[in-house]
Amino acid sequence: MKNYFLGCLLLFLSSCSTFPNKDGNGFVNEDENKFQIGSESTVELFKAFDNAWANKNYELLKTMISSDASFEFHDGRIAIGAEEFIALIKEEAATEQALGITFSWTTEYAFSVDLNTEKEGEWVNAGFTAKADNPQDGVIEKVHNEWYYFENEKLEQWYQTTRKVMD
Repeated sequence: MKNYFLGCLLLFLSSCSTFPNKDGNGFVNEDENKFQIGSESTVELFKAFDNAWANKNYELLKTMISSDASFEFHDGRIAIGAEEFIALIKEEAATEQALGITFSWTTEYAFSVDLNTEKEGEWVNAGFTAKADNPQDGVIEKVHNEWYYFENEKLEQWYQTTRKVMD
């Protein structure tokens, strides 16, 4: 009985290990890379970027973007570098404003993943809901899913998908 109890205790303690799973999970292009949970510091970088964008602090955004960063919008537009990216988001905001379209944005979630723990850089996946303050063409809400790749505390890559919710 004593050996049984000791065996159960050892099994329980080993299952409660706080060591991270070095194997990760999932796959990337079916190679050996596996997703690992990323760091909170990368999520904090995303939050600072998101805050600067929400507040239209374009000068701060420029300092957070690498010179050759790639941006892929949901509609196929592509920008390279901070200047092109900022020009596109300003243009989109001006177009919506001219049409009288406004949205109330909510950041729903953000988490970071690391594809290679031996290399600098992590991805952040973030979800947003943009509720139309005055719906246009039946669109009452837009649901955005975006991926941000940060390396050396600079945004290197970003891409976006958008789903329109109709009335």
